[in-house]
Amino acid sequence: MFRFFRTIRLRLLGENKISKYLLYALGEIILVVIGILIALRINNWNENRKLYQEEKATIASLKLEFEKNLGTLNGDITALQGIIEACNSLLEHTGPDYEYGALPAVDSLVSVTSRMSVWDPSLYTLGNIKNTGKLSNLSNEELKVLLIEWETFYANLLDWGDFYVNRGNTYFDYLLHNSLNRNLFAGAPFQLSPSKFERNNEELLLKPEFENYITNRVFINGFMLGFYQEAKARLTAIIEQCEMYENVQ
Repeated sequence: MFRFFRTIRLRLLGENKISKYLLYALGEIILVVIGILIALRINNWNENRKLYQEEKATIASLKLEFEKNLGTLNGDITALQGIIEACNSLLEHTGPDYEYGALPAVDSLVSVTSRMSVWDPSLYTLGNIKNTGKLSNLSNEELKVLLIEWETFYANLLDWGDFYVNRGNTYFDYLLHNSLNRNLFAGAPFQLSPSKFERNNEELLLKPEFENYITNRVFINGFMLGFYQEAKARLTAIIEQCEMYENVQ
């Protein structure tokens, strides 16, 4: 191609057709510029398509991770609700007038109140997006804002989670010294037989300290339930934005 253009230029110069030569040279320059612009445009299109494919894969991974997190979170929400229900059932019977036998399920209810439900979501994909700088480059601005706000919210949730676990351990220590633990965990899945001591865990219902601990368990688990429900709303919003991205693209 370039040899063909060079032959034409030499022929025009040999015929002393300077004006035509200049016009031809100008046209040749324009063609070269157009070729460069087309090449750059194609290159930009390829780069943009590559970035789009990368972002599409990132959003898909993010959606999958948050869907799994939402699934485990729903399980923890159900567990917290069960703990609160068990606490309230016990509080309906605490007091100096409790009659032995009025609440047959004391052991199983107290066992439930000693549980803790600590949500442990996967943060691998989100961490990778943040560490590689992809978070700031997301084309979906609303999704970007939701992810930034999620990081702040989750940090606060972790602080509350530490407090929740500490208070739970305190309650467990109380039960260790004031109840028959063997009876709390008798049967499946631990296969423990009932204790042979004459003490009975119904005695706990007569103690104001136990009532205070159970009341505190309601408050603490209630706070965590509120955090988990807000986390559920945030996860749902992020998943919806990921789905909107997939439907628009």
